[in-house]
Amino acid sequence: MKFVVGGRELELTQSQVIEAVIGFEPELVREYFVELPNGWFPPKQVLAIVTQWDRSSFTSHEAVRILSRLGLLCRRVDQLRDETELVHESVDRSIDRDSDQRLLEIASSLKVLEAAVAGIVDRLSKLESVQ
Repeated sequence: MKFVVGGRELELTQSQVIEAVIGFEPELVREYFVELPNGWFPPKQVLAIVTQWDRSSFTSHEAVRILSRLGLLCRRVDQLRDETELVHESVDRSIDRDSDQRLLEIASSLKVLEAAVAGIVDRLSKLESVQ
């Protein structure tokens, strides 16, 4: 597909994106993420890897738009909690409501923490290689 980002033309396919991020670790996910076979990545990280462009030259929204049009699943972190609630409520309504709510919050937090830990591991390995 062809895209225009900040006046620059870009031609990408979904497979090019997936292949480009192989070997990379996801950085800390803050607001948006794209689900890829090797993890949840911030959209700007993915677009920067694929294009070799400086991240300040495009927005998160542009990265989400491009990756979504390529058929990759892009979401906001807060959507995880909403989806987890819907699935959990339909599976088991017999659990105490307070406990149920806490489990949903924990599940959502774990997903965000998983991405954060991956980012920290990446940063530590880079620091260790500098020494």
